[in-house]
Amino acid sequence: MIFDLTALESRLGYSFRDRQLFVDALTHSSYAYEQEDTTRDNQRLEFLGDAVLQLVVTEHLYRILSDAAEGDMTKLRAGIVCEPTLVLVARSLELGAFLRLGHGEALSGGVDNASNLADAVEAVLGAIFFDGGYEAVRDIVLRLFEPYIKMALEGRLVYDHKSRLFEWAQAQGNKIPLFRVLEESGPPHDKTFKVGLWINEEFCSEGTGQSKKAAEQEASRAFFFNVLRGDG
Repeated sequence: MIFDLTALESRLGYSFRDRQLFVDALTHSSYAYEQEDTTRDNQRLEFLGDAVLQLVVTEHLYRILSDAAEGDMTKLRAGIVCEPTLVLVARSLELGAFLRLGHGEALSGGVDNASNLADAVEAVLGAIFFDGGYEAVRDIVLRLFEPYIKMALEGRLVYDHKSRLFEWAQAQGNKIPLFRVLEESGPPHDKTFKVGLWINEEFCSEGTGQSKKAAEQEASRAFFFNVLRGDG
């Protein structure tokens, strides 16, 4: 089934010639497993997209950092193409709303699962490469990842938001962060946690994750990006 992906194409700035390829890129393995026909999932496209993303970012860093050592460029690339960055890109596209998930995966919050979102971004990039070629996907990668490339070059692409939160609180002198679990859901082997963040007993943000630590990281990220607008 081809569903309406016009809005997502508009955000990407790319129109697919092969619409089924786009649908495949958004199809989680749990959805494909539940179908009686030969529905394809996005795992092969994710494999392709991961390589394409690595190449585009590597080429870009090579061009703009003419004097940088290999090790320095490797560290920069690792921060740019890691899962947290991919998740931020996915959320900027509201990609979760377009994912085709199996029933159980959808019920367990799969539309906001970091792994699902990151994999889908890579799969979409793989689909664009297959559909439109290297130049097309290169333009899209550099546009979508531009803020994170800039932050990496400036040394500001930091994903340990919880540590950053406590450093900020210590610097402020009178701020006391406190996390509280708001909700637990899912079976014992696959729980999802929702955690709230209070600063001096004032509720500031919340986050979800597959562990309490992951949820605390997400709540800390939300505090900086939504409350302090990332300027700490």
